[in-house]
Amino acid sequence: MAAERMRVLFLCTGNSCRSQMAEGFARALRGDRVEAFSAGTNPHGLNPLAVRAMAEVGIDISKHLSRRPEDIGVAFDVVVTVCDSAHESCPVFPGARVVHVGFDDPPRLARGAASDDEAMQHYRRVRDEIRAFVETIPDSLVAPTSDNCCGCTPGCCEEIGGSDNRASALSLMTPTVVEQDAVRGQVREGYARIAATGSWSSFSGSSFSGSSLTESAGSCCAGGGCCGPATFTPEQLAQAIGYSAGELEVVPEGSNMGLSCGNPTAIAALRPGETVLDLGAGGGFDCFIAGSKVGATGRVIGVDMTPAMISKARANIAGYSVQTGLSNVEFRLGEIEHLPVADNTVDAVISNCVINLSPSKKHVWQEIARVLKPGGRVAVSDLALLRPLPDAVRADLEALVGCVAGAVLVEEMRALAEAAGLVEVRLQSKSEYIDAMTSWEDPLYQRIVAALPNGSRVSEFVTSLDVTAVKP
Repeated sequence: MAAERMRVLFLCTGNSCRSQMAEGFARALRGDRVEAFSAGTNPHGLNPLAVRAMAEVGIDISKHLSRRPEDIGVAFDVVVTVCDSAHESCPVFPGARVVHVGFDDPPRLARGAASDDEAMQHYRRVRDEIRAFVETIPDSLVAPTSDNCCGCTPGCCEEIGGSDNRASALSLMTPTVVEQDAVRGQVREGYARIAATGSWSSFSGSSFSGSSLTESAGSCCAGGGCCGPATFTPEQLAQAIGYSAGELEVVPEGSNMGLSCGNPTAIAALRPGETVLDLGAGGGFDCFIAGSKVGATGRVIGVDMTPAMISKARANIAGYSVQTGLSNVEFRLGEIEHLPVADNTVDAVISNCVINLSPSKKHVWQEIARVLKPGGRVAVSDLALLRPLPDAVRADLEALVGCVAGAVLVEEMRALAEAAGLVEVRLQSKSEYIDAMTSWEDPLYQRIVAALPNGSRVSEFVTSLDVTAVKP
């Protein structure tokens, strides 16, 4: 196995979803060291939502075959059972080592979903767990095992990480998957309330601890900044951070909810005819400004993971078209770690105070690089840290959804962009946003001040950062 590619079979009952995704990832990510196959004990065709989930990350499994192990006709070095049913009824594979890493069944999880879009969140979560496991192959599959461990004889088939199969395996290989999903859920809930009420007050007085939302004592204030305005209007904030009167004239009423910390469309140098992608589009504010810049021959795609925000943004399209005469903006439901956009199709990616919110920023930057055309560029306005925040601030859910607790250090932002393969990474720290929040005595920022060491200013810890980069 050391001299040649390891032959790995991913086995599931139906060979329609989990095993197919595992094969797809293994071929794409570990093809130099692994020859991957998938099969089922009772195959029944590809699952179209699994095909869609994989396409979102640039892997096409639509032409994979759903089949039984005997249909493949090769001897396997390792068999990985990825569902409990296949594990329990695993055929004998003479000479092969059999291990079990069970993953949740997306169709079962999505059984009560009202739409395919709602169901996709379950497929994406399982897809990402499978990817995390595949990224450890082949090292995770070559650990020493007992001499008699071959086939699926009773007591012999191994479970990576112990008896609590998936949870134990993932606790070793991807210890933050569950926490990441919890953070996304809390952020999605917070922004759904913003979409519905235009205010953060309904979610005030909560704190984020681990993966649970717990009530805490606190005044009922409507937080500000990129979690929603309180002591200022969205227009005041937009003007303070550099939006021109002309830019604000083209956006329909209700699309500007005061969720910005910069003006990425200004640093993107957008040109007519370009395709632009906005990460975390919210009500469509920056999308509509970008649409007016790229004109009738251009196109703007806004992606947001909150259905209520997508509904709000789509409802705003009519007003935008009336004001501009353009119909060049669309909105898609999706997570910025798994963009529903094809490879090499975008001229410019913009984002406004959103990457902070991601629990997996590395994947966001990788996705940005994937969807950009060669020579395409990034223009991001976000919050970053000049110094690490105190634990009390990082634990505050309102600060998290306010784009503060999730911020990374400035140089870490640079490192993430460069690690994704982007070049010409430039960072510009700007004080306007923090100054505005402080001078307006925004409630959220007052809470942050209270949690800082005596005599400290928010601007000593947090900055508004413009990030530009290019895909070579």
